Amino acid sequence: MRVVPPVRCSVYSAGLALLLVGCGGGAPTAPHAEGPDLRDPPPSTLRSVAVPALTLRVLRVDAPTGGGGDAVVMADSAAGGPWYALIDAGGDDVAARYLDDAGIDTLDLLVLTHAHSDHFGGMQDVFDRMHVRRFVYNGQARALASYQRVLERARMEADTVIVLSAPHEISFGTADGAHAVLLPPLDTWLTENTDDGSLLNEGSLGLRVQVGSFAYLGTGDAEIQANRRFADSYPDWVDADALKAGHHGSTDAVQSFWLDAVSPELVVVSANGTTHPHGAALDMYRARTPDLFCTPDHGIVTVRVSAAGDYAVRTERDPRARCTPGTLVR
Repeated sequence: MRVVPPVRCSVYSAGLALLLVGCGGGAPTAPHAEGPDLRDPPPSTLRSVAVPALTLRVLRVDAPTGGGGDAVVMADSAAGGPWYALIDAGGDDVAARYLDDAGIDTLDLLVLTHAHSDHFGGMQDVFDRMHVRRFVYNGQARALASYQRVLERARMEADTVIVLSAPHEISFGTADGAHAVLLPPLDTWLTENTDDGSLLNEGSLGLRVQVGSFAYLGTGDAEIQANRRFADSYPDWVDADALKAGHHGSTDAVQSFWLDAVSPELVVVSANGTTHPHGAALDMYRARTPDLFCTPDHGIVTVRVSAAGDYAVRTERDPRARCTPGTLVR
C-alpha cells in the first residue's frame, strides 16, 4: 500500500484559506507501519472533514531551556465572519509570524494561561502585528519586566481585558459556531510575587472549546493540584474529546484521575523535544489512545471539526511517527 506523505499547509492570501483549506483533502489510504519508529496510522488521520466549522492548530514552538512553549490558533468558519483566537503565544515570534502570513490582522480572543515566558514571550510581537479585541489572563503576580510589558500592552491596546476569577463563556459567532468556556485558575499562589517563576504552573487557567459534539480542553501548565480542582469543580467541562497535554507532556501534569476525568480520544503535546515531553507521561497517554501527537515529532498538528462535531487530524510530518521523550530526559 502507498505511504501517505506528510500533509503540509499552503499559505493563501486569506486567513481562513490558510487555517481551513490549507490542510484539506480526502481521507488518505492507510499505510502499514514500516520500521521501528513508525506506528499504524492513528484513526483520526484516516478521516476527513470537508467543511470545517472549527479549526484548531497547535503550532511547533521552541523554548530550549523551558518546556517548549504553547501556541494554539483557532478559527471559527461558522461565525458571521472570520473569528480568530490565540491561546498562548510561545516564547518568540512564531505565532505572530504565522498569523501575519495568514493575513490575519485581528484576534477576537487572546488568552494567556499563566505567567511563564514560553507562553507570553511571543505576545509582544502579536500586539505589534495585529489588533486584539479581548485579552484574558489569570491576574498572576510577577514582577518580571517582560511579563509586565505584555500586561501593559494589553491594558493599552486590547479593547477588553478580563482577569478571570469565575467561569466565563464566549461565543465565537453565530449559534451554530463554536463557543468557549474559560475555567478560572487555582488561586492559592496567584498573589505571590515569584519573580523566579516558581509556583506559577498551578495558577494556569483552563479553556474548553465546544462545537457540535466535539470538545477540546487545554489547561496551560496545570499540575496535580490544579488538575484535581478542575476535575472536582468542573467535571462536565473537563470531559473532552481532545486534550492538549498539560505542561508540555510533563509527568507532573498527568495523573490517572485526570485522564479518567477528561477521557480524551485525542492528545496533543506541545514541547521542545529536549527537556520535554517525559517518557512516563507519554506512556500514560499512549495507554489511553492511539491518537497521540507531539509537535517535536509531528510538527504543526491541525484538528478540523465539522459543525456536528466530527473531526480529523492532519500533521505537518508523518503521522505514523511515534512520540518520543525529550533528548535530555530519555
